[in-house]
Amino acid sequence: MKRAVIGMDGFVDEVVYVVDQRISKDDYTRIMTIQDYAVRIAQGAGLSTNVEIVTIQKKIGGNGPIYAQGLKNLEVGVTYIGSIGDGEVHPIFKKFAEEIEVYCLAEPAQTDAMEFCDGKIIRSKLSSLDTVSWGTMVTRIGFDRMSELYDQADLISFNNWTMILNMNGIWEGFLKQIVPRLRSRPEDKIVFLDLADPQKRTDRDIWEALSWIREFEAVGFRTILGLNLKEATEILMVLNGKDRSALPNINLREIVEQIAGYLNLWCITVHPVDRAACWQNGQYWECMGPYCTCPILTTGAGDAYNAGFVYGQLSGCTPKECLKLGVASSGFYVRNGRTARKRELEQFMKLWQQGKLQEG
Repeated sequence: MKRAVIGMDGFVDEVVYVVDQRISKDDYTRIMTIQDYAVRIAQGAGLSTNVEIVTIQKKIGGNGPIYAQGLKNLEVGVTYIGSIGDGEVHPIFKKFAEEIEVYCLAEPAQTDAMEFCDGKIIRSKLSSLDTVSWGTMVTRIGFDRMSELYDQADLISFNNWTMILNMNGIWEGFLKQIVPRLRSRPEDKIVFLDLADPQKRTDRDIWEALSWIREFEAVGFRTILGLNLKEATEILMVLNGKDRSALPNINLREIVEQIAGYLNLWCITVHPVDRAACWQNGQYWECMGPYCTCPILTTGAGDAYNAGFVYGQLSGCTPKECLKLGVASSGFYVRNGRTARKRELEQFMKLWQQGKLQEG
């Protein structure tokens, strides 16, 4: 069994719909698109407005937990370190914590995930994440145990740089204090890094993060950076000095190649909603996905993609096969509202190949 050490975030997600018109206590119509929601909000400018949201689901959230759940379901042995409880596991993460090793660093952050047919708006309260740091990890886990966990891992993942404000310090602690103690070779391990949406972070912060990311490759890890299309565009704007004028005409391949050219990592993968691409071993790969026009749930779909893609890498698959596993994992997630188990993913990929997938 392959082993993974994953962190660092954790959220209690409330998936919500926005009410357009309330018909009765039990009946309402939804605002279906972000554009329509923007119009509704704009109509309140200079006046006021009321927005009703309806909770559809309350579940575990965060880039790390959803990604970790996806790998757990694909029979990877998972150790999770993150904000899934302060001292003990938060009740909503109890099932997630079954049959895996967990280390609790802080209470989960809180999110309203506003779902629309054309995307999602994530509204989060993040103060609990401020205590997630290298010092907290050393205190809660112990330096020797951390060294042992990372030494035994085939996969090491650090998820959600944007919201974990101390992530650069965590990376520095790992690279300077753990890596020199490893008995196993970094070349035999995959490091997966997920920035999450960096739009709110400064250019200086992003440049510093990119510098640290290059350090993972420099010490020998097979380093993968995972980005959705928006995140990749934000990174490219920073690399190009925020020259937005050229971006509307740039295609997916150019985005991937330009970021890959700067970072020079083992692998970069970028996933729009309808396909995914990667740059690996000096070659570009792209794969169309099983697009769903009316998803049940999109919050976490990118994390499901990452789980499928990285599982392929752990299994020694080709880049094209990794992309197929990624988009299939995401495609299952948006249709079922959860990550797929191994047999379910295999069946889903068969139906996809046969053209028999249902929309939702």
